[in-house]
Amino acid sequence: MTEDDQNKEEQQKESMPRNNRTWLCTVLFMDIVEYSKHSVDHQMMVKQSFSMLVSDSLKGLPKDDCIKLDTGDGAAICYLGAPEEVLYVAMGLRDAFVDVKAICETCYEVRMGINLGPVKILEDINGQRNIIGDGINAAQRIMSFAEPNQLLVSRAYYDVISCLSEENPGMFAYIGVHNDKHVRQYDAYKVLSVEGRRQAAAAADDVRIAATAAAEQSAANLDERILKIVQEQLALIIGPMASVLVKQALRKSSSIEQLYQLLAEEIPTDAERERFLSGKDHTH
Repeated sequence: MTEDDQNKEEQQKESMPRNNRTWLCTVLFMDIVEYSKHSVDHQMMVKQSFSMLVSDSLKGLPKDDCIKLDTGDGAAICYLGAPEEVLYVAMGLRDAFVDVKAICETCYEVRMGINLGPVKILEDINGQRNIIGDGINAAQRIMSFAEPNQLLVSRAYYDVISCLSEENPGMFAYIGVHNDKHVRQYDAYKVLSVEGRRQAAAAADDVRIAATAAAEQSAANLDERILKIVQEQLALIIGPMASVLVKQALRKSSSIEQLYQLLAEEIPTDAERERFLSGKDHTH
């Protein structure tokens, strides 16, 4: 093959559409709850409101990186840019859907799910970009596990987002493993609202406070019960320093065994150490 033929072949390859390329894409899948149960007029009203909210929320994303698919009773958004941008769009949409539902009881609710996974981009019969692949399929499965006006994310998406900022893991709550109809398992995480994050942080603080109080109470009970006995036993071996060492060890101890072990480390000889440890039986 001549050099000109090689150049022509390379140019042809470069000009060919890369339909077989696999993209790692963030997919937001949304489904209007019980959409098909309403009348056609009601469906039109709901879909117009839904489409307007979705379109407004996507205005800040680059059009070339965003592929929008109408699924009939919802929508799927495939985004090729930074994964965290979809999270903030979805959180804003979730809050907007909550506000819509608060207007009247007959207004609609939406389930939402986000996944990060592989997709392929192709053209549909209208010449518009479409996506297929496990990335969008998994996003739909994650969405199906959500409650009305709840936003869930997959494990794959959570693992990426939680590494981007120290604050990001606090935005999620693990809700367990779910199986789809094909018995495929999915780890799902709920995206917390601002109020939900505040409650989760308060609950964590309560747990820490309770644990600290329990440790302090345990040390106090231990102090009242055996301080005098242990101090007398240790004083017979090392002298007046026993009272100081006992007080220091109490701060680090939550049981009799632990207290004796810490104090035994201060005794220089093996024989005296064994004699001190044997005195533990007299504290019961």
